[in-house]
Amino acid sequence: MNANFFKLIPFDQVFNEVHVKGYNPIVNIENFWKKYDINSSRDHIVAMFLGDVDDPEGIMEKPDKRYLEAYSLDLFRALVAYYLAHKYKMSMEELEIPLLPTKKLTEEAVKLRQSNHALFGKKD
Repeated sequence: MNANFFKLIPFDQVFNEVHVKGYNPIVNIENFWKKYDINSSRDHIVAMFLGDVDDPEGIMEKPDKRYLEAYSLDLFRALVAYYLAHKYKMSMEELEIPLLPTKKLTEEAVKLRQSNHALFGKKD
């Protein structure tokens, strides 16, 4: 067996978790949002998307590879949980998702995001 297949085993285990007695997708969704805020999630997804692309201006914070691996597994677990919650029409009204980021955005980062939205945002 190819050694790289062992890296995929944790993702397969996510599907096994849903069959364990007492599994609750809402708990997995809450756990994800307790661990990651929306801004750090965006940054991690962009980092995974960009991969090893040069960033000479140092725009992106480069997270540790193992941290991104853990994040991708947590994200996958949350996506499976969201899917099951929607499939079984579970109420998510009581779901507690923090709206504020865990780390404060700098004024420069806010201006950059606003200018990006002005340039690339939804146009009517």
